[in-house]
Amino acid sequence: MHRFTEPTPVPTRADLISVFVENWEIECCGVPPVVGYDTTWALTFIELAPERGRSLPDGARWSRRTHLITSGGIEAYWPTTDTPQVNAVFGYFSGTRHGPTVPDGIRPTTGLVVDLQLEIVEYQQIAGQWQPIPDATLLRCIHASPKWFANNLDSTGCIETGVLMELAVMRP
Repeated sequence: MHRFTEPTPVPTRADLISVFVENWEIECCGVPPVVGYDTTWALTFIELAPERGRSLPDGARWSRRTHLITSGGIEAYWPTTDTPQVNAVFGYFSGTRHGPTVPDGIRPTTGLVVDLQLEIVEYQQIAGQWQPIPDATLLRCIHASPKWFANNLDSTGCIETGVLMELAVMRP
C-alpha cells in the first residue's frame, strides 16, 4: 500500500514588473504575449517620475561598469551615467527582441503575463502632418496581444502603438 502526503511547500517569490513592447517589435519577430503564458524579452529600464512609474523590485542592484540592473530573474540595461539610488527610482521596462537599445550579451527576462493592455495613441493633423495629442493615450485591457496593430489615422485618428504587460518574474 502506498502512502500519499501533501507535497512540501516550496517558497517561491515573483517580482512584478511593467514592460512596454512597441507594435513593430511584435509585428517583426515577437510572439504576441497572452495573459497566463510566459513571454521573454531583452529589457531596458526607462526612468519616469514617481507618479507615472513603478519602483524597482526589492534587492535590485545596478552596476556602473555594465549598466545592468539585476534582481532575481530580471536583467535589464539602464544607460544612466549617474549613480542612482536604486531603491528610489521609478519607471518601467521596455522589451525588445533586437535593436540598438540593448547591448549584446544581456540575458533576456522571462515572466508570466498577468495583465495586458493595448496602448492606443490619438493623433491630430497640424499643418498637414499627423501629431500625437498630448495626454491622449488610452490603455485598453486585452487578453492577447494582436500580431498586427491597427493604424487608423484616416478614419479614427488613432494608432495602436504597443502593449503594456505586467509580468511576474520568478526569483531563482
